[in-house]
Amino acid sequence: MKTAGVALAAMALSLAAGEAIGAAGQQPPPAADHHLHIQGPEVTAELRKAAARSPERFERLDRQMLETRTLEDALRTLDQAHIRQGVLLSEAYMFASRFSTLPPAEATRLTRIENAATVAAARASGGRLLAFIGINPLSDFAMDELRHWACEPGVTGIKVQLGNSGFDPRSPDQVETLARVFAFARDNRLAIVAHVRSDADYPASDVDTFIEKILPFAGDSPVQIAHGGGSGRLDSAAVAAIARYTDAIRHRKPGTKNLVFDVALIVVDEEADPALISAYSAQMREIGIKRFVFGSDWPTLYTPARYDRLLQSRLQLTHREWMRLFNNRAPYFRRGARHRHAACANPA
Repeated sequence: MKTAGVALAAMALSLAAGEAIGAAGQQPPPAADHHLHIQGPEVTAELRKAAARSPERFERLDRQMLETRTLEDALRTLDQAHIRQGVLLSEAYMFASRFSTLPPAEATRLTRIENAATVAAARASGGRLLAFIGINPLSDFAMDELRHWACEPGVTGIKVQLGNSGFDPRSPDQVETLARVFAFARDNRLAIVAHVRSDADYPASDVDTFIEKILPFAGDSPVQIAHGGGSGRLDSAAVAAIARYTDAIRHRKPGTKNLVFDVALIVVDEEADPALISAYSAQMREIGIKRFVFGSDWPTLYTPARYDRLLQSRLQLTHREWMRLFNNRAPYFRRGARHRHAACANPA
């Protein structure tokens, strides 16, 4: 594993390369990739079992999804894209997912191992990477896992993948359970990255449930909505969802003060309908480009460098808007460890 000194040297090279690109008159690289995944051998084994059971779910995905990835891999892929910083979203939620067949005790044990590996990688990155632990918020051990990590150095926030978790926004009990996780994040000054869309069927009422009954519990904690409010490709439901967020932000509803959206996989090759792209771009302007951040979801489909090129080729933004988007960093980058750990004397 790289030492902090080596990582900082690599960051300096990345910065120099980025400055050279900007000097050449090209679009400068994003300041940060807000949506990256490494994974330990335990997640790799779980994903390989899932791929054997349902190969059709993995047909289009990059083969790196089925390989163990480390800190060095993450830093290398950022360097190739000339990106300064990144956000590691732990895949520990996989062990208690609706697709997993692991017994609860084993899921609990492996969740801790995977979260520990992600946090350790961020700590060893020399400041280049931030870590979000991953949980299934509906699992019996979710709150114990949160309490374990609440005050640990190197933990920036919590990643929840509601589709993977089997979350049902029409279940009052599950809504209440998820709201408790958001309240815990608020009380412990943890940010949240949420893959909100839980199924292909995604009516506006499900979006409203999240906005009205869950998001307010985050208070002023930063919340990042993954995939721009969708689930990894742009369709009419994703455009309708971002419009609901637009309305919530316009009315300054609770939980929206530090709400941002990553643009990971909102464009997926030829599947991006120009009319939907135009509608989505209009909603981005309505919300304000300042609330959008770059993310690639590496390695699901693309490297950060390749997704940067694809996004610029399809998303309809002006040069000034691209400059703003690529310079944006989520509010949790500004908070810092000292601010967050001030709340950790007695975690809930």
